[in-house]
Amino acid sequence: MSDSSVGWMATSLKNSLLALADPVTADSASLLAEYRRFYRLPEITAGRQHQMYRLDVEGYQLAVQQWRVEGARGNLLMVHGYYDHVGLYGSLIDFALQQRLNVLAFDLPGHGLSSGEQASIDDFDTYRKVFVQLFEHGQQQLPELPWIVVGQSTGGATLATWLLHDRPQANSCPVKDVWLLAPLLRPRGWSTGRWLHTVAHPFLKRLKRHFSLNGNNPEFSRFLATMDPLQARYLSVRWVTALKRWIGWIERQPPMAFPVLLVQGSADETVDWQHNLPCYQSLFRDLEVMMLEGGHHHLVNEEPVKRQRLYQHLAKRLTTILAPASSEK
Repeated sequence: MSDSSVGWMATSLKNSLLALADPVTADSASLLAEYRRFYRLPEITAGRQHQMYRLDVEGYQLAVQQWRVEGARGNLLMVHGYYDHVGLYGSLIDFALQQRLNVLAFDLPGHGLSSGEQASIDDFDTYRKVFVQLFEHGQQQLPELPWIVVGQSTGGATLATWLLHDRPQANSCPVKDVWLLAPLLRPRGWSTGRWLHTVAHPFLKRLKRHFSLNGNNPEFSRFLATMDPLQARYLSVRWVTALKRWIGWIERQPPMAFPVLLVQGSADETVDWQHNLPCYQSLFRDLEVMMLEGGHHHLVNEEPVKRQRLYQHLAKRLTTILAPASSEK
């Protein structure tokens, strides 16, 4: 696909978020359908609705999306990872809809269709504040049903920050389960990277990003590197500075009890999971760990066999939280 054929993504769609809210016009419906096709997001069928709109949160204009399914038995709030955006999570959204979960998702500040300096943040706590306000928004927008929240990488770090900062009580919180997918704590090679950051920080604002074509799904890796118009091409030094402060904070937090599932690929070369996993186990007393053998970092875009194993495990966990789908037909 040529650059010109995806120009709508960074221009028409981003500039038309307000028009995508209800009432939907023919033009906005066509634009949203084109977005879904390009990113292979679930198409609208009988009993399914999709909406995109802008929400002003913490000084940012966030691109927010909702999928609603008829006869829903729960709600899922999704937080994506660094460099990511909602468009890359079609398989997770489709899984949720098949499980009859409504979905609320949004592009983080500086990501995707949201405003903000690309792939940058001054303080990781901003991610937590954004999540809290989006969750409050979701409670107003979606039916009063049990909530599951899921975060990939930096999204997982955001959910861990929310748990450890706000310390919700499991028996009274609307969130009934937290899923951390390859959650960030220390990136791979952090010791070297931290030293380089100390040296480079006074002189550089960003470093050129290197895309990896390794992994079990080369088609997805090539799409990120060559076709996705919403991908950042640089690593923000400000973001690394914020990460450095956040690591110092989270590794000092006292443990807490809350139902948390952590899924980690054994071939992940993005995060230092051998260090991170024991840290997360010490922070969350009720943590369940699922190791996805041979899995890389972006778990919802793994090869089909590994992705199926992931979703089978998530579906089984849902049976302990939600009423069976058959009981509501």
